[in-house]
Amino acid sequence: MRLNHLDILEQCFRDKLRGYSKQEVDTFLHLVADDFKEMTEEIELLTKKLAHKEKIIQELQETREKLEENKKAVSEPPAKTLEEIKQLKKQVEEKDRLIRELKETQKANHNDGGQTQITPEMLKEKARRIINVARDHADQFTQKAEQKLSSLNQDISKLKMEKKTLLEVIKNTAQNHLEKLGKKPGTRDADHVSKDKKV
Repeated sequence: MRLNHLDILEQCFRDKLRGYSKQEVDTFLHLVADDFKEMTEEIELLTKKLAHKEKIIQELQETREKLEENKKAVSEPPAKTLEEIKQLKKQVEEKDRLIRELKETQKANHNDGGQTQITPEMLKEKARRIINVARDHADQFTQKAEQKLSSLNQDISKLKMEKKTLLEVIKNTAQNHLEKLGKKPGTRDADHVSKDKKV
């Protein structure tokens, strides 16, 4: 803008014979300057709101992209149940809906010249929904992690039992083999003893 409200207030005109009334011109300029100032402040406020909404939209889009990447990255279909997949789809649809609502509100504000106002209650409700979706998502990941930890602990216990059983089998096999050869465990063969004496 080339002018601001101070430029209008400080504008001076030279006196001329048969000109306009100086008092009327000053009064009018004061009115115009006040309106101009209010419009400038309203434009700044709307610009800040728009920037804030664009930031929210970007964050939601980034979250959506991360969810889609996570969905593609997970290559364990047997581990995922049908219920988990439905919940992920529901979360993505909820985020898409919030993005559409914000974009529609932004368009309405732009088309109406800023007449439509987003109330703090609307923003709180949208924020509450986003937080709930994020909380559900975090709970699901926590539950999956706990299930995997439990499964790993069970696998470790099984491996320990298998190791113990295997050691017992090896020990028994060795004892049986020695008994078949006619030796007692811990004794040497008589032939070897005599050969050692000759040397």
